[in-house]
Amino acid sequence: MDLQEFYPRFFTALVLGLLLGIERGWKQRTEASGEREAGIRTFTLVSLTGFAAGLLSGTLGPIFPAIIGAGLLALVVASYFSDTTRPEADRGMTTEVALMLTFVLGGLCAAGALGEAAMIAVIAVVLLDQKTVLHDFLRSLQHLEITAALKLLVVAVVLLPILPDRGFGPGEVLNPHELCRAVVIIAAMGLAGYAAIRAVGAQRGALLMGLFGGLVSSTSVTVSAARAASSAPAATLSLAAAIAIAQSIMFARIAALVYTLNQPLFDMVLLPLVLGCMVSIIGAAVLVIRARSADTNATFEAGSADSLGIAVRFIAFVAAMLVFSHYARQWAGDAGMLLSGLVSGAVDVDAATVSASRLSSTSVSTTTPLATAAMSIAIAILANSVVKSGIAFRLGSPALGWPAATILVASGTISIAAALAPILMGP
Repeated sequence: MDLQEFYPRFFTALVLGLLLGIERGWKQRTEASGEREAGIRTFTLVSLTGFAAGLLSGTLGPIFPAIIGAGLLALVVASYFSDTTRPEADRGMTTEVALMLTFVLGGLCAAGALGEAAMIAVIAVVLLDQKTVLHDFLRSLQHLEITAALKLLVVAVVLLPILPDRGFGPGEVLNPHELCRAVVIIAAMGLAGYAAIRAVGAQRGALLMGLFGGLVSSTSVTVSAARAASSAPAATLSLAAAIAIAQSIMFARIAALVYTLNQPLFDMVLLPLVLGCMVSIIGAAVLVIRARSADTNATFEAGSADSLGIAVRFIAFVAAMLVFSHYARQWAGDAGMLLSGLVSGAVDVDAATVSASRLSSTSVSTTTPLATAAMSIAIAILANSVVKSGIAFRLGSPALGWPAATILVASGTISIAAALAPILMGP
């Protein structure tokens, strides 16, 4: 190895050892000298030891670093058990594990994996530094939340890869892999929204209500806002802003679904979604300004972390709508596809999105034109917006319903207009 290769690797190992040593040494800065487990000097020396062992592996063979690592491990274990004999000893093994990791990082630097070693070191330092935050997070976790995350991981990591990625049923419109992938996306966004709501605390404020709640369900936000407005009339405008913000998040959620399931359709539906989202955001901004504050006395509940039960019902509904759309298109052509968007969108706009994305995919034997699929999604958005407007009037009040409905219907209408333009213009 020439000096041009040696110096970058050496100084990277040195810096990474210093970085970990500074973090550990700072945490133990109040302890008397000689009572600290390991500090800046120890970590730096361990990193350089790993670096030297890595260099010598080219001459002495790969067994040499293993022997040095085993010796270091024995030293660390002996030190740990020696420390536990002291009164009020810290029986955690974080520093000892960090020492072994530092040795490995030095070896990675010797092998020339500087970027990988730096990435691992930075993540390690962040984990070491955020001990209090991580422990508080663990204390706040509920068993249901852990179970919900594990269920989602099982579906995404274990079930999804083994599902057949081909069409079944009438017109081969039912693709188990694509349907399950849509469920994973929706469930993951729901879990992320739930976690964000939990992290905020009291959930006060229309902006946070709409932003985080929209990840779970814009319809749920509308229901919660309408109920809150009936008991807190002074917060009506801010709650209407929450509904508008959730509507904008709905457009982003639809875009994520379409992009994942059918990228050619995404190019077609992007403009309608962007315009609808912009109308919702502008409307929300106007309402917030009129209310003079985004703070409200209303509380938005996080709901349930386990959204897989809803996802199972969702996939059944989507499958039914796919079959309905297939036969409707056979009977009524493109008008049948638009009708299915109207029917399914009134219940669940995500279901209409998945259905349109699937039926316009090239993997389906009778492919729906992209322009028609985009129009179907736009119709579903408007139908869903009208339903949410009715909820705002029915569960809330006219003071909430009029501003909310104006924004909801306007965003859905402009989406339809943008989706209709390519159809009217023709090829």
